[in-house]
Amino acid sequence: MRDIRRYWQEVRALEASLPEFVWLVDVEGSVPVEVPAGRAAQLLLAKSHRMASEEELDVQREKEVVAGKERKRDSRRRDGVVVVPVRDGRKNGDSQPISGN
Repeated sequence: MRDIRRYWQEVRALEASLPEFVWLVDVEGSVPVEVPAGRAAQLLLAKSHRMASEEELDVQREKEVVAGKERKRDSRRRDGVVVVPVRDGRKNGDSQPISGN
């Protein structure tokens, strides 16, 4: 019984030191996942996960941005909306002011 009490005391102490949500990575190197502090404390104490590094988070955020754009494009396609880039006919990106006359 003492071991269980001590375990939960350690979990609560670690949870109190963490932000509300924590990014963790499996020790085998999976993608980062965001979990609540209580669950993060349990996983960190079990040594099955570690805190994600900033580099891992940057890669994950970039993947999420790309996936979001892809979902938006697919949604537009299903709705029959097509985005067509407008070309102005200028060569080599030459920019000329538009005259008001």
